[in-house]
Amino acid sequence: MIRPGRWASDTIGRWFAINIVVAVIIAAGMNAAFVAVAGVWAKPGIDETGIVDQAVAIVRVLDGMPPALRPQLAASANNPTYRATWLPNDAALPIPIATSTFHIGREKVRTLLRRPDARVLAYEPGDPGLHGPEDHYGLAISLSDRSWVLFVTSERSWGLGGGKRSLLTAAFIVACSLVVAALASRRLARPMERFARQAQRFGTDVNAPPVEATGPLEIRLVGQAFNEMQARVQRYVADRTHMLAAISHDLRAPLTRMRLRGEFIEDEEQQRKLFRDVDEMQAMVNASLNFFRDDSEQEVATRFNLSELVDTVLDDFRDAGDDVTFHAGESIAYVGRPLTLRRAIANLVENAIKYGTRANVHLASKAEWVEITIDDDGNGIPEYLREDVFRPFFRVESSRNRKTGGVGLGLAAARSAVRGHGGDISLESRESGGLRVCVRLPIISAVS
Repeated sequence: MIRPGRWASDTIGRWFAINIVVAVIIAAGMNAAFVAVAGVWAKPGIDETGIVDQAVAIVRVLDGMPPALRPQLAASANNPTYRATWLPNDAALPIPIATSTFHIGREKVRTLLRRPDARVLAYEPGDPGLHGPEDHYGLAISLSDRSWVLFVTSERSWGLGGGKRSLLTAAFIVACSLVVAALASRRLARPMERFARQAQRFGTDVNAPPVEATGPLEIRLVGQAFNEMQARVQRYVADRTHMLAAISHDLRAPLTRMRLRGEFIEDEEQQRKLFRDVDEMQAMVNASLNFFRDDSEQEVATRFNLSELVDTVLDDFRDAGDDVTFHAGESIAYVGRPLTLRRAIANLVENAIKYGTRANVHLASKAEWVEITIDDDGNGIPEYLREDVFRPFFRVESSRNRKTGGVGLGLAAARSAVRGHGGDISLESRESGGLRVCVRLPIISAVS
């Protein structure tokens, strides 16, 4: 017996909380890994381009040279990494002095130059007020006479702007969160889906196995209550079936006594009528016993070839000289109770031959259903009686002749067998005349 605890660790509330926390942690970790691995897309700062130390050394050399030599000396320092240019005043700078945000790097340059009052500017692609090469990095350092040396790095065409980087990072965070949330939600939803499938199966098959109570505490409690209800229903159906079978069995004794006593009736006409009624009641009792016995026996479901089973049933009628035909495509493997289905199909084919002179059977497989249709050439059944004929002991034939009217349990037993597999039987009128019986059996996969 499962008892809910106030601090149970497997309740739905705890599952939601844990899943949310885990989703956030995993998404944050994946985002950090993304930023680290995909750093080639990030736009590095000017202090990461490797020109600061080299620039300081060149500035110290140019600061000790006459202004006339500085342009030539600065040009001679150019290399594939950067290009150096001497600028005589502030007006020649490619960026306004007030827009520079090179704060941490500025202190580093001043320390290396040993000039606390040195002016240091830097710009990156996309900075406001830039009127120089917009896809390059620049570093400007002032000399003692307030002239400048400008270092411009090579183009970094693989860099992404701040807006694009933020958008890309946000999209990755959302994608990671959705993936983790979907996996976590799936873990919670799987027990509920399993319970729904098993409950739906019980709705079509009273002999369905108990629900496997797994998952959070609330779902296990519901599964346990459902299993208790299912057991009570199954006991009720079994008790009713056994009771009716016992009544039908007990009726055999008085019927036998009635027939023996009928032998002493001298009036032959009354004796004939009595024997006819006794024979009819005996046939009904035998049919009832067979019906209840089939309903109470628990045949184990197994995998078998449905096409071969139908063909085997029809072979028995062919051997008896009946007009039966069979049309089927590829072989169909089915999971069910073969003996139960065999009796049901035999009942339907027998009715088609008895009331429609012939039986034309078709077998087809669809995505979720297997369909068996049985056509005959008889007079059919009126639409307003098509549901009544499935009631036990109901006969469309109004006579009391058992050879023409039957007992009235064939269709009831067939529908019980088909519904026991989760399917159903329907009756339709054929355009060319006659009756069409449609049997639909669901393809039930194993419940995981």
